Formats: sequence, C-alpha cells, structure tokens
Amino acid sequence: MKIQNFVAFFAFSIIGTVTLMPLLVLPAMVGVLVDNAAMSESSAGFSASANFMASAVVGLILSVRMHHLNIRKLSTIVFSIAVLADVMSAFTAGDSVYFFTARIAAGLMLGAAYAACVAAFARVDGYERGFGLFVTIQFIVSGIGLYVVPVYADALGAKGLFLLFAAADIIALLLSRFLPSEVVATGGHKSRQSEFAVLLKYSALLAIVGFAIFEAANNAQFAFVERFGVALGITDHEIGVSLLVASLVGIPGAFCIVLFGSRFGTLQPLIFGISIGIVGMIVLINASSYAGYFFGSCCMGFSWAFCLPFIQSLLAAIDRNGSAIAAGSSFSTLGSAAGPGLAAVIVVGGRYSSVFIFSIALFLLTVTLFVLADKMRRQNR
Repeated sequence: MKIQNFVAFFAFSIIGTVTLMPLLVLPAMVGVLVDNAAMSESSAGFSASANFMASAVVGLILSVRMHHLNIRKLSTIVFSIAVLADVMSAFTAGDSVYFFTARIAAGLMLGAAYAACVAAFARVDGYERGFGLFVTIQFIVSGIGLYVVPVYADALGAKGLFLLFAAADIIALLLSRFLPSEVVATGGHKSRQSEFAVLLKYSALLAIVGFAIFEAANNAQFAFVERFGVALGITDHEIGVSLLVASLVGIPGAFCIVLFGSRFGTLQPLIFGISIGIVGMIVLINASSYAGYFFGSCCMGFSWAFCLPFIQSLLAAIDRNGSAIAAGSSFSTLGSAAGPGLAAVIVVGGRYSSVFIFSIALFLLTVTLFVLADKMRRQNR
C-alpha cells in the first residue's frame, strides 16, 4: 500500500468511525441516558433507533446523487452541523422533544458524512485494504468505548458523553480535507453513467440486498446469543468473557484484508468467512457446555468482522464513485434493524436454536446473492 494511500485511508477510517460512534457504543449510551438523564429504556432505545433510521434514509438518498457530489465539501458542511446537533443533545438529554429532534438531526448529518466517507474509499486504489483498516478501527474504538463509558458514566453523564461526540465531530471535520473532491471512475475518466443506471444493475442490486441480509442474519443471532448462554446455565461472568473475546477476535478478522488485499479476490474470502459463521452457529445449536458456547461465539465474531470489508470491496468494485457502497450501507442498516425483530418473532417460548437456524438460512441466501453479484459484475466489465 502506498504511504499516501495509507494516510488517506487512515483519515477516512477515523471519519467513518466518528459517524458510527452512537452505534459503536450503543449499549453504554443507552445506559447513560437511563441512569444519568432519567430517560426510560424505551425512550432511550427509540432515540437511538430514530438516529440510525435517519442515517440510513439520508445515505440512500445521497446514493443516487453520489456521482455529482463534492464529498469533501459535503463532509465539511454536515460535520459542522453535527457538532451543533450533538451539543444540543448534551444540553437537552431527558427532554424528549428537543433531544429527539437533536438526535434525528445528528443522524441525518452523520449519515450523509458516512455516505461521503465510504464513497471516498471506493475512489482510491487499493480500497480493499482501506475498508479492512476501517473495520479494524471500528472494532478497536467500540471495545474501548464499551469499557470506558460505563466505567466513567457517573463522571461523564449524558452531557459529557454527547460533548465527547461533538469533540469527535470536530476532529472528523478537520480530517475532511483528506477526502477527494473529484468524481473519478476506473481509468481516471469522469463517470458518464448515472447513479440509477449503476444501482439498477443486477450485480449492484444483488450485492446491496445481500449486504442487508448479511447484517440481518448477524444481528438476529447477536440479539439473543446472551440469552442463549443463560438458558445453557452459563454464568454471567463466562458469558461476558465469551462475548468480549468474540469481539476482540474481530480485530484480526477485519485486518486480514489489509494483509492480503485483493490477492484472493472478494468472492472466495466471502464464502470462507460466511462458512466460518455457519460453523459457529452449528456449534452453538449443539452446544451443551461453556466450551461450545465460547467457540461458537468466537466464530461469529471473527466471521462478522472478516466479511464486512470484503462486502464493502465488492460494492466498491461495482461502482468506483461510491453509489453502490452508499446504497448498500444504508440497506445494511435497515437489515440490522430488521434482524432482531424477526428473531424476536421466532424465539417465542425460548426457542433460541430456531434463531440460529434462521440465521444460517439467511447466510446461505447471502452467499448465493454474492456469488451471482460477482458473476454479473465480471460479465459487465
């Protein structure tokens, strides 16, 4: 990787991670709102959902204008507004109307910034390594945040947490100068193909839907994996250790693509990574002890992080100007929201194994869609 590309990818990764901060520390943020801002669990959860849905919607809208956007200028504008929205969140936490308005505004701005960020990766050669670095930094920051925020929750309070978000927005604002301002396609020529033409290609549609189903499968099992451990009679401490290690093994999982780049393409690694996830869920279904629960959870953590940058790379390969990856990221957010809801219907009566079987079925569908998408992408070259 060229040193200038690494510097750019590192800057993009910080920017993208800042846009995802409310998601990366979600459980801790909800806890702070409940314990320190006198909000109910439902109100805190709904505010987070509103924030994420706003991000998904604006990202989808921007995906059909991505070839016409100066993403550096866009990022500068939206982060400037996001700072104000997070500051407003800090001083209105607990007041439902103003706080919800601030969170929706922050979601819209950070969703636009995220779309600009992932499009920036697609416009730089060697983007597959860039996406790997991006996911690696996400897992590191999430791990640190999920430790630091609960430990210092009383000192931070809701005001301190959202002011930290605002400070992160300022850092991302300063780094926005690293984002490309030009729309460039493969070969260095400006794209003449409209965003709609790109997004309506079978390869793009299949990959975008595949990304959404992949996230639905992962979040379906993740929502109930802790409850499954309780049902097995595993102690809270053992469950916590398992989920912590499962998160940590995601870091080397995501970093694999940084080491290997495009040496094995995108499809073969995706098949390998999803297969690891399926093996993990089969182990969980048959688990009767802590060892099985631990191993299955680690397989899922590795699989999730390993696959993400390869999925993003597949979407970037379909459109180097970023419309496919922007649309895919938005649909993946919708998939993330749908997964736990679908699992909640299936799990009635404590049938946790049914959730894992459901996720396996979704993974098999995802592999099929990615195989077809990659095949059609190659045919359309």
